[in-house]
Amino acid sequence: MTPMTQTARGAEQVENATYGDPRRAREIYGEAFRLTFEYVYGSHIPGAVAEFGCFEGFSSLLLADLIAEFRAETEFYARTFSRHFYVYDSFQGFPESTNNVDSISYEVADSGYWREHEDAAPPGTEEMLRAEFTRRIGDTGWTIVPGMFSDSLRSTPLTEDVAIANLDCDLYSSSVEVLDHLLGGRLLPDGAVLLMDDYNCNRANPRFGMRRAMRECFARTDGFYDYSEFLRYGWHGRAFFVHRLGDSPDPDA
Repeated sequence: MTPMTQTARGAEQVENATYGDPRRAREIYGEAFRLTFEYVYGSHIPGAVAEFGCFEGFSSLLLADLIAEFRAETEFYARTFSRHFYVYDSFQGFPESTNNVDSISYEVADSGYWREHEDAAPPGTEEMLRAEFTRRIGDTGWTIVPGMFSDSLRSTPLTEDVAIANLDCDLYSSSVEVLDHLLGGRLLPDGAVLLMDDYNCNRANPRFGMRRAMRECFARTDGFYDYSEFLRYGWHGRAFFVHRLGDSPDPDA
């Protein structure tokens, strides 16, 4: 039987790659994302929402709905900011793992789950997301950038502050590309949140994946940025506060 496209079967049937039970996935991601939005809006942190890696669009649609919901909360939150929504994804699955960190990692060398072209988005995913974003948050409040991060972050770079960044890019190399772009461009304001969807993958070994990428990329900022834990979600994800130290006044000075 020929698989139906995303557009044909509807956004309500979009699946999550981590959980086979849609109710469980909505419960875990819904609470983590909502807490993140409540914190960012309650703390009056400016900046866009950006997602790196969307698969079938499960988390993308949750984030779009929260943007629309919180945009309307002008009476509760004393100050709100414009939240453009950026989604970067190859829609072709993973790139080839050409560096040693990824090529010997558990998810590539052992399970094979993150090998080249695995988790490619089903046909019609990008078109479905464009239609759903227009319906949920309007014609101009979002941008989808297709392509591998190594290409898309150069051809269509992010240039504005990012208050919430959801990294579901799995591989160490892809995580480094995204983090170096955000941190190197100083795009994360003080208090921004990094949602690291695959933090405990690769058996939570600090030599691989997002754990290693976080450690190395923040070290390259030479003290301008630091991070601390915010919350944990599911068996896999962890959210972090980003602390911008390089241009902040020192209360002990």
